[in-house]
Amino acid sequence: MKKHKTTEIINSSELQTDNIVKADFTPPQPKQADIIKSINYDQKAMIADILKLYSPSGIELDCTYSKGSFYKNAPYSEPEYKSDLAPLFDDVMEADAENLPFYDDFLKSIMFDPPFLVGQNKAEPTGIMRKRFSGFRYIKDLWEFYRGALKEIHRVLEPNGILIFKCQDTVNGSTNYLSHAYIINEAEKLGFYTKDLFVLLAKSRLIGHNHKIQKHARKFHSYFLVFVKKDKPCTPIHTPV
Repeated sequence: MKKHKTTEIINSSELQTDNIVKADFTPPQPKQADIIKSINYDQKAMIADILKLYSPSGIELDCTYSKGSFYKNAPYSEPEYKSDLAPLFDDVMEADAENLPFYDDFLKSIMFDPPFLVGQNKAEPTGIMRKRFSGFRYIKDLWEFYRGALKEIHRVLEPNGILIFKCQDTVNGSTNYLSHAYIINEAEKLGFYTKDLFVLLAKSRLIGHNHKIQKHARKFHSYFLVFVKKDKPCTPIHTPV
């Protein structure tokens, strides 16, 4: 009887130990609402997520401030410094993104939202999109501007400084140009590390005359690329099409 009773005690103890071990190694399950996702339909919510992850102190410079639409009724503050090629407000500096009025390694974080359209060959813009947004005549002009601006932004950012680069791929002359891949490739050559990529989705888009006969899918997304300034150039691993 004693032997049988001892066996029961041992088995009971083993069961309790197993339960304790399982409880200790059960990871907490985060709620879906608490997860920062790589996609969003809300631009300001996406920027807030980026800042929460990579720049809690906010944006120090917006060098393409325009009307300041990123900051109206936003859950984050206006940047300390604001600049634009053609300022619309008195508190915005006039400056080209390829020639910024700051010392080397001066800034902690920069927002950059440059033009993305190409194919404007007339003095006055034609088409709905080109009347709303500025653009370049040829894709090589657009990409040359991206490269020059990236080089200048790298200069004024401090080591480990953050660049948030909004961009969109574009179609011109029946050719699809993956600008985001080109930007990543050039940024890494300059010494940026591609920290993250966010995709901003749209539920609707303007439809122009050139969308009646489609050769490519109408783009219902744009990107927020997050770069970190490093001391040495990275090895490019993304090849633009």
